[in-house]
Amino acid sequence: MKALKKYRWPLTGALLGVLVFLAVYGVRVLDPTSVDWILNSLSPDPIQHYLGWELFRRSPVHLPYIGANYNAVYPFRTSVLFTDSLPLAALFFKLLGGILPTRFQYFGWWGLLCYALQGGLAQAAIARIAGVQPTFGRDDKGKAAIGVIMSPGQTAKLWGSVLGAGVLVLFPALTIRMFAHTALAANWLVLLALWVWLCAEQSENRPSTGKLCLWWGVLGLLCAGIHLYYLPMVGMVLVATCVQRGLEKRGPAAVALPIVSFCAVALAELFVLGAFAANFAGYSNGYLSGADYLGLFVPWLAQSWEQNVYAGVGTSLAVVLAVFGIVCNARKAEKFFAAHRDWLIAGAVVLVLDLIAAGGNAITVNGKTLFTVPIPQFLMNFWAMFSSCARLAWLAGMLLAAVGCGLVLRFWDNGVAPALMLAVCAVAQGWGQRSELFNRWTDYHYYGFRYENKTLLTDPVWEQVAASGKYSHLAFATFDFEHDEFWDLVDFAADHGWTSNSFYMAHMDGNLAAVTLPGELNELSADTLYAFIDEDELARNSYDLHYYRLDGILIGSVEPIDGIEEEPAPEVPAHTMDLTKSDLINAHFADGSVGLETGGEMMTEEWTLFPGRYRVTLTGSGFDHSYIYARYGLINQETYKLDIDFTGIDPNKMTFEFTATEMLHYWRTAVHTLDDANVTVNSVTVEKVG
Repeated sequence: MKALKKYRWPLTGALLGVLVFLAVYGVRVLDPTSVDWILNSLSPDPIQHYLGWELFRRSPVHLPYIGANYNAVYPFRTSVLFTDSLPLAALFFKLLGGILPTRFQYFGWWGLLCYALQGGLAQAAIARIAGVQPTFGRDDKGKAAIGVIMSPGQTAKLWGSVLGAGVLVLFPALTIRMFAHTALAANWLVLLALWVWLCAEQSENRPSTGKLCLWWGVLGLLCAGIHLYYLPMVGMVLVATCVQRGLEKRGPAAVALPIVSFCAVALAELFVLGAFAANFAGYSNGYLSGADYLGLFVPWLAQSWEQNVYAGVGTSLAVVLAVFGIVCNARKAEKFFAAHRDWLIAGAVVLVLDLIAAGGNAITVNGKTLFTVPIPQFLMNFWAMFSSCARLAWLAGMLLAAVGCGLVLRFWDNGVAPALMLAVCAVAQGWGQRSELFNRWTDYHYYGFRYENKTLLTDPVWEQVAASGKYSHLAFATFDFEHDEFWDLVDFAADHGWTSNSFYMAHMDGNLAAVTLPGELNELSADTLYAFIDEDELARNSYDLHYYRLDGILIGSVEPIDGIEEEPAPEVPAHTMDLTKSDLINAHFADGSVGLETGGEMMTEEWTLFPGRYRVTLTGSGFDHSYIYARYGLINQETYKLDIDFTGIDPNKMTFEFTATEMLHYWRTAVHTLDDANVTVNSVTVEKVG
C-alpha cells in the first residue's frame, strides 16, 4: 500500500500507456498461443522475430554461447540477437521450453510492457524536470507517513506530468516500430537512462558512484539484450551524466567508472549471446542512412521509412510552450539555469553528439545535402554497424519532448494551466498520427485478416512427412527469403523441431550466405527435406532426388516418401520473373507491365542460377529501340555481364541464350531505352534448356 502511494504517479503514467496500447492493438495479441497475427504480417520482420525465437527455443546449448542459435542456419551458427527476437526474453522462455505450448509468443506482452514503461518513465522524468516530486510527511516516530503532503498546484502539475507522458506514449518512433521492428519499440530505455541521469543530477541524496555503476551496468545489460541500436543512444546519455560529474569535479573515478560498467556488462553479454561468434555476420554494409535534422519537426522530410525521425506535433508544441514560458519568466529561468548550469552543458553535449551520430557523414537539412564529410574507412566500417543511424535521432526527439513538457510545468506558475497545455500537446501528438493509429486499430481489430491461419501448407501430407520421423532438417536450394512459401516452410520446420539451412538475420553477410547455402546440395542427406521455390525449380534435373509437389511447392528427398505419388521428371518449364520486384529508372509499372520512357531502365529481380544452358524470352513492344543484357555479381562487389546469344529478334519479342559454367549469384536481366521511343516489357521468362 505504501509503495502504491509512493509511486502512484509513475503508475498512473504506466496505466495511460497500457490504455493506449489496448485501444490501438486490442487484447488478442496478448494471447501467448496466438501467433497467426504475427505470421500474417505484411512485413517479414515480425515473422523473422517470432520464427527466430521458435528455432532458438529448440536449439541445443553449447557453452559459452548461451544465446547461439544452431537451428536457423544449420549446420552453421548464428545468435538470437541477430534475429531481433528480444534475446533476454528468448533466454528466459527457453528455460521454460519444456512446459510451453508448441506455439508460443511473448511479443504481444512485450508491446504492452513497452507502452507501460514508456508512460511510467516519461511521467517520472517530466515530474523531476518540473520539480514537482511528491514529498512524504513524517509520523511521530520519524518514519515516512503514507499520506502525501502536496498543494493543489502541485497536484495539478503532477496530473500535468501524466498528461505530458501522453506525448511520449504517442511518440512516433514507438508507434511505427511496434510489431514492425518490435525490439526497437523499447524507447523506454532512453527514458530510463534519462531518469538515471536526472537522479544523479539532483542536489540531495545523490547516488554513490558504486550505485550509479550498478544502474548503468543494468542499462548496458538491457540494451545489449534488447536491441543494439539502444547502446549508442543510452551511451550518449551516459556521456552526459559523466560530463556533468566532471564539471562537478567529482574525480576521475566518478567520471570513468560508470562508462566502464556500462561497456563491460554490454560486451560480456554480447559475448555469451554469441554476437562475436556468429557465422554470416557482416557488421558493415557500406552505407550510412542519416537523418534530416529538420525531420525532427517536419514530417514529410524523411527520405525513407528508416529515416523517419519525426518527434511529433505534440513535441514541437511542448517545446514552443516551454520557450514561451521561459521568455515570460526570464528572472525565474535565469535562476533555474544558473543553478543547473552543469546539467544544461551536459544536455547540450548529448544533443550535439546525437545529431552528429544520427546525421551520418552526409549533412542534410530541409531535404538538401549541404556537404559530405570524408571519413576514414576504418571509422566508416565501425559506424556502419549502425548504418540506419537516423534512428539515433530518436534520443534527441525524446529528450526534447520530456524537457519541453517538464519546463512547461516549471515555468507556468498556475498548476492547472500548464496541465491543460500538456493535455493539448498529447491530443495534438495523437492527432498528428491519426492515420497511422487508425490503420493499426483497423489492422489489429479486423480479426478476419489478422487472426486466421493462412499458411500455404494445407495438404495433410505435410504432417504425415513430419510424423514419419525420417527428417530433422529442412534445406532450401538457395538463399532467398522473399517468398511467402519460405516463411511457411520455416514455420513448419520450427513447429516440428527441425532445423533450417536458411534464415534472414540482421547484420548478415548476404553474399556469404548466397555463396555458401547452395552447397547443401553437394552432399545430399537422407534426413533432410529439400525445398525448391519458384526459380530454384530450374535446378531440379541437376540432383538425383525423388521429387514431390505439395501445395504447389517442389520438394525433394533422397529416399522415397511412402504414400505419396512422385512427380514425373518432365522438361523443366519456363519460370516467369516478377516484374513488380524490378528496379526502375524513368519507368513505371502498370497493368502487369513495365513502361520505359526516355532514358528508362529496368533491372529485374535477382535470381540464383545453377550451372547449365538457359533461354530468356522478353515480350512487349519497342524492343528495336532498346539495349538488353544480363549480368550477375555479389552485392557491393564487381558485377559481370554475360556473353549472350540472341536467337530471336523482334520488336515485340526478344530471345537470348547463355551458358552458366558456374553458379550465378544475383543474376538479372536489364532493359535500357536507346532513344525517345517508349519501350514496354510485358513478361520475362527463363527456362533451362541444357
